[in-house]
Amino acid sequence: MTPRIFVNFRRADTGATGPHLDTALRHEFGEREVFRDQRSIGKGAFFPDEIREALRKSDLLIAVMGPRWMTATDDAGHRCIDDPEDWVRKEIALAFAWGIRVLPVLVDGADMPSASELPTDIADLSSRQYVFFRPHQEHIDFPPLFEAVHKAVPDLHRRRPRRLRGGSSDATYNFERFDHGSATFGGDGNTANTLNFGPEERP
Repeated sequence: MTPRIFVNFRRADTGATGPHLDTALRHEFGEREVFRDQRSIGKGAFFPDEIREALRKSDLLIAVMGPRWMTATDDAGHRCIDDPEDWVRKEIALAFAWGIRVLPVLVDGADMPSASELPTDIADLSSRQYVFFRPHQEHIDFPPLFEAVHKAVPDLHRRRPRRLRGGSSDATYNFERFDHGSATFGGDGNTANTLNFGPEERP
């Protein structure tokens, strides 16, 4: 089985939110259905080939975009997004070139850049329908995100059925408690849940 969902994010922009979403998506849709470079690529592997191969086989790229997505800089002080070799930009550009669906996830109140603000190879990102995600309100924001993923890839099956409170709203779910490594999600519908991840760097 090859991954169907490709998680694209910049750690300098959204911190642990990329791993956070990766864990939740794997729990929701299956351990082997989600690709995230730092977790999925084996030590010693040539990561450019691994990334291209995983992306080419994916049905959906999730572009996690925080408040610093456009302004994050490299060690020389140049904006990362302006570099054609920046992997966050390159993965999105390849997804567009290969006809892979792209779902922007705007984190912590981030705004979607306009087409004129984006490099030309990813300018189409500005016209993609997006979803919002707040790391400390995941009990509210996970259900619409999962639903958006399911609609984008309809034959991607969930690991367990969603149970609606009262059966009246597709936006309100009961979350069962689950543990995954160092990450713990809770489920009373009233409190946000936290995940703790160790230091990690993107290639």
